[in-house]
Amino acid sequence: MSLGRYDYDRRYRRRFWARFGKFAMFAVVLLGVGLFAYQMGIEQLKGRDVTLREENAALSRQKAELELLASQMQHAARTAEAKAAELEARLQREVPTGDLARLAGLIGERLKGGMDANRLAFVITQAQPVRNCQQPENKRFALATPLLKTGNRAVTFGNNTVTVSGEGQSARNPQGAQESWFDPAQPVTIKVTSIGGKQTVATGVLPLHHAVVVDNAEYRFTFTAGARSFVEVTADRCPFP
Repeated sequence: MSLGRYDYDRRYRRRFWARFGKFAMFAVVLLGVGLFAYQMGIEQLKGRDVTLREENAALSRQKAELELLASQMQHAARTAEAKAAELEARLQREVPTGDLARLAGLIGERLKGGMDANRLAFVITQAQPVRNCQQPENKRFALATPLLKTGNRAVTFGNNTVTVSGEGQSARNPQGAQESWFDPAQPVTIKVTSIGGKQTVATGVLPLHHAVVVDNAEYRFTFTAGARSFVEVTADRCPFP
């Protein structure tokens, strides 16, 4: 009986340890699988972390580039706005409006119609505000030249208060020889002499404009080329001041 009991206990222990061994082996395998899976998960997480870091760095670079581009575009927009404002101000300054635009249109029409620009400028300069002036006097005199210095070479205005005379350069004929009359295309010298001997001079190519004040009166002269040898003089006499 004791031998049978012994065999039974031994077989029981063997079965126990066999089961325990299988369980331990299963646990070891399961633990190995778990560790392997854990390690794989760690590696995947590390790889994903690296990928995310790279993507984040790329996004940061793109953000910096976009911010730089936005700053450049804002600067360009501000520059464009400043230029537009400058052009608008320049347009307002240079493009005539109102009465000035109307006058500019009239001048343009006259120039297109063939009117000489110098003649038109002369007419405009003669337009003056309404003043209490006497009726203009129109006279003419022969302009002295190197070949023609004798004779009546002056005219007077204001009851001989002001004397006007002058001299010019001799014209030349087709052969180049000097003539006695002056050349209206060359500068002339006009002398305005008032009582007491005070003299003022206007020099240049006709037409010329000149003004003097004598005895509380302002004489405003316009000198233009007339018939051969002659200078036409228009004198306005107005109170001064």
